Amino acid sequence: MLPQIEFLKQYLSFQSVSLHAHNQIQATAEFLRNHFESIGAQNVQILTTDVTNPAVYAEIPAQVPSDITVLFYNHYDVQPAEPLDLWDTDPFKLAEHDGKLFARGINDDKGELAARLAAIDDLRQAGKLPVNVKFLVEGAEEQGSPHLEVLLNKYAELLKADFCLWESGGKDENGELKFSLGVKGGVAFQLTARNADHDLHSSLGAITENPAWHLVQALATLKNDAGEITIPGFYEDIIPLTPTQKQIVADSEFDYATYAKNAGLTRPATTDNPAAALVDQPSFTINGLSSGYEGPGTGKMILPHVAVAKLDFRIVPGQTVEHTIELVRQALDANGFEDIEISGLLGEPAFRSDPDHPLVQAALNVARDAYPDGVSVVLNSSGSGPMPYFYAVNHAPIISVGISNANSAAHGPNENVTVADYMQFIDYLKAMLPALATNS
Repeated sequence: MLPQIEFLKQYLSFQSVSLHAHNQIQATAEFLRNHFESIGAQNVQILTTDVTNPAVYAEIPAQVPSDITVLFYNHYDVQPAEPLDLWDTDPFKLAEHDGKLFARGINDDKGELAARLAAIDDLRQAGKLPVNVKFLVEGAEEQGSPHLEVLLNKYAELLKADFCLWESGGKDENGELKFSLGVKGGVAFQLTARNADHDLHSSLGAITENPAWHLVQALATLKNDAGEITIPGFYEDIIPLTPTQKQIVADSEFDYATYAKNAGLTRPATTDNPAAALVDQPSFTINGLSSGYEGPGTGKMILPHVAVAKLDFRIVPGQTVEHTIELVRQALDANGFEDIEISGLLGEPAFRSDPDHPLVQAALNVARDAYPDGVSVVLNSSGSGPMPYFYAVNHAPIISVGISNANSAAHGPNENVTVADYMQFIDYLKAMLPALATNS
C-alpha cells in the first residue's frame, strides 16, 4: 500500500483554497492538528495572529541523542481547482492511474507533507529517528504568505532549527533532481490609468486620450524590445556572486527545447543563457491587461475610461521590494506618467543558502546517491517564497527538494506526481536525516 495513503485521501479532500472566500481553512488546520496528535507528535499547536491564517506546529523528538533540529515547512492551502471541466477526475479526491497520483495539492503541497511523514514514520518504526523534527504548516502560501513574517516573529523561539527543508521541489525536464538553495524575490503590483468617469463612444478617440493607449505607452518605457528592464538604477543594487555561486551558475543547465515543447511555446527564448537567467537575472512580467469591452465579438466600440495592468518583478539578492517600487514610480514620473497609479503591492525579498555549509553539503551528497539519474544544484529557484523570513528566525540553511516533476501541473488541471518520485523522495529523506545528524 502507498505510504500515508489514508492520510492523503483525507487531507486532499479538504477544499482548503485560501483564495476563495468560502473555504475549509480552519477545518484543515484542525484536521492536521488532530493528525499530528494521533501519531504521537509533541507540543502540537495551532498558531494564530490577528492577520494570518492559522498555521499548524508540531514536534517529533529524536529517538537517539541529537543536537540537530530540522524544520519542515509546508502549507496546507491550495490553488483553486477551476476550470473544473479540464480535470479528468475529481480534483479533491485522490486518484491513481498510469503510475501517477492526481488531486489538487498532491504536488503543491499536501503530497510533500505526506512523503515527509512517511519517511519519519519509517525511521521511528525502526527506533532510528536521528534528529529532532519540527513542522510548520501554514495556510496562506497560495496568497503569497501575506503577513507570515508576523507569525514567524511571534513564534520565533518555537521555530528555532539548524536546517530547514522547504515546501517544494522536484525533477526537471530531464529527470534530474533540482537541489535548490534559495528563491528569487517577488514584487507584485498593478498600474492604473484613468481619464473619465465612464466609458465613452469610440469616435471621441479623435479628441480624448485613451487610458489603454496611455498605459501601454507607459509600460513601454519600463522594458525594451530586447527584454531589458530600462528603469534607471534597477540593476545597481544586485549583490555580485561569490566564486562558488558563479561556478554553480556556470554548471547549471536548462533544457529549453523540452520545456518549450511541454509548454507549447511558439516563440524563441528571450535569452541565450536561460539556465543562468532563471536563477541570476531579474525579470519583469505583465501578468494581465484589462480595459474596456472584454466580451465576445467586436461590435461594442468604446473608449474605455480606465485601464489596468497587473505586473510582477522577480528580483535577486540586493534588490528590495520597497526600492523596486520607488524606482518604478520615479521612472514613470520622469517619463511624463505621473498620473499612473501604483497599487496592490505584494512582495518578498530573495534568499540564497550558503552552498558550502556542511549540512547543505551533507544533504547534497546523499541526494547524489539517491538520485542516480542526476542532481542539478540550483543557486535559487526562479520563483519566490518567504525564505528570508525563516532565515531571519533561525539563520539556518534552507534547501528545496521534493516530489514534483516537469509535468506535475502545479496550479493547473490534473495536478499530479508519479508514484515512483513519491517513493524515491521518501527513501532520500530516510538517508538524508541520518547524514545531517552525522555532520552536525
